[in-house]
Amino acid sequence: GELYAGGAFTTAGGTAASHVAVWNGAVWSALAGGVDGSVNALLVSGGGLVAGGAFTKADGVTANYLAAWDDSAWSAFGSGMNDGVLALAVSGSTLYAGGLFTTAGGVAASHIAQWDGTKWSALGSGTNMPVHALAVENGTLYAGGSFTMAGGAAANRIAKWDGSAWSPLGTGMDDTVLALALDNGTLYAGGDFTSAGGVADTKFIAQWNGASWAPLETGMDNSV
Repeated sequence: GELYAGGAFTTAGGTAASHVAVWNGAVWSALAGGVDGSVNALLVSGGGLVAGGAFTKADGVTANYLAAWDDSAWSAFGSGMNDGVLALAVSGSTLYAGGLFTTAGGVAASHIAQWDGTKWSALGSGTNMPVHALAVENGTLYAGGSFTMAGGAAANRIAKWDGSAWSPLGTGMDDTVLALALDNGTLYAGGDFTSAGGVADTKFIAQWNGASWAPLETGMDNSV
């Protein structure tokens, strides 16, 4: 019954709220001292809130680019990342993070990593450029971003991870993927691209049915 918001703001409803706040249906309130930099991604998991972004401290606690809020205090995920987090997803007890970083918990993890509750690990060799969006369903993780390679193989701005290897989704996109959503096996992607899989009218938004890309009518007139 609560709404969480994150971003570059420092007040919410006139109340001091450093980059993250909660709305209870009537008023805004802060989450303790918040974080010391912009929040780019939020995720509710296991009854708590996970925030990723450009910050390095959460209410004074060292939390490099990723932190958890348990309704009373902030905590870190190990030693965190070496650069910003842009996207989050969860499947069961596994938390996935994507972004600008190249290490997670001190382990090499090129723009994407997973947390098993105690430690960070890489997803193969990751991607060659930042990950901007994540979505997961039935054990398959989808990543979108500005990359052109995933797991050392060609994957234009979008790829999937099956738990052991990366694979492309057709020929991918001609520009950055910024948003992903899944619904019963259909993947929706939005971003800066004007072509998905070389299909006409996939301007800035497209859908993947597991085998091919298709347009949503004639798409949009600018970035999703």
